[in-house]
Amino acid sequence: MVFDVDHGAYGRWAVVHVTGDLDWTRSASLLDTVERLWDHLRDGCLVLDLGPMRFCDSSGISQLIRVFRGCQEHGIRMTLAAPPAFFRRMLNTTGLIQLFEIHETLEQALSGLDGWGPDANAAPASSI
Repeated sequence: MVFDVDHGAYGRWAVVHVTGDLDWTRSASLLDTVERLWDHLRDGCLVLDLGPMRFCDSSGISQLIRVFRGCQEHGIRMTLAAPPAFFRRMLNTTGLIQLFEIHETLEQALSGLDGWGPDANAAPASSI
């Protein structure tokens, strides 16, 4: 599975759009996608857009934790944007809600990032 990625101006941030199901058959692809971004995002921000996600199982949660830890190791701020209600319940139930920075919408997650907005030089979506 390939995730769409939007790159921000000057390589300071990227958005990975998590679409469909994040389950045991697809969750490893998330880590593969993000690992390709780590060297380019040092001291920047990774936003995981969860709005299009329909389902997530324990392997998906496990990969999100791996992504979070990898971001910490690389000095990258990680945020979750637009998590569906079912996913928020999972995070609350497991206590993982405290681990992640969460924004209600993708726009809110991006609002504090350098180079975002109508005049930004953001590259179009690409696939990794």
